[in-house]
Parts: sequence; C-alpha cells; structure tokens
Amino acid sequence: MLLKDKNGPHLNKESEVGNSLVRIERSYRNIVLLKNQLCSYSCEPKTYKLFEEFEDLKLQLELLRLSHLKLIESLKSPVTFIESKQQQVDELINKTIALEQGVVVYIKLAK
Repeated sequence: MLLKDKNGPHLNKESEVGNSLVRIERSYRNIVLLKNQLCSYSCEPKTYKLFEEFEDLKLQLELLRLSHLKLIESLKSPVTFIESKQQQVDELINKTIALEQGVVVYIKLAK
C-alpha cells in the first residue's frame, strides 16, 4: 500500500532546486574547464583576428562564470524557488553550450 506524503509539493520544490543546483554547478565546472583549456599555451592566438576572438571568448567566459556563481549562491539560500530561477538556470546552461562551441572553433583555428 502506498502512502501519500502531505509535504509532496514542498518536497517537489526542494528537489527542483536541488536538480537546478546540480545542473548549474555542472555547467559552472564546464566553464572553468573551458577557460583553462582556452588559456593553455597551445591555444595562444597567432594572428590579430584570433587575438580579438580569444579576448572576446575570455570576457564572455568570465561574465558567464560570474553569472553562474551569483545564481548558485541564490539557489543555495533558503528562499523559495520560483519559475524565474528555473528560466535563469536554463538560459545560463544554453549560453554555456553556445560559448563552448565558440571555444572549440577557436581552438581548432589556433592550432
């Protein structure tokens, strides 16, 4: 016999926050790895165009990293989770994926 939990919706919200926190922390780690990969010696720009692209990617990675940190801190606080936070998580993850593709293209051009 299955018992219904009176705190079901509350627990569901907590699991949503936990899932979002895991997703955004994973995305944050990915950004740190991308930045380390981009700043490695083998990816130094060889032309001015590559240098401009390199600097732009570094700036975008740093801004995205800071956005991730801010969101992680807000998700860890005991404030109620609302739909806008879920949307913010999804937006940052999508930006991370797009930026990752830009870094991969740059690395191929730099090598």
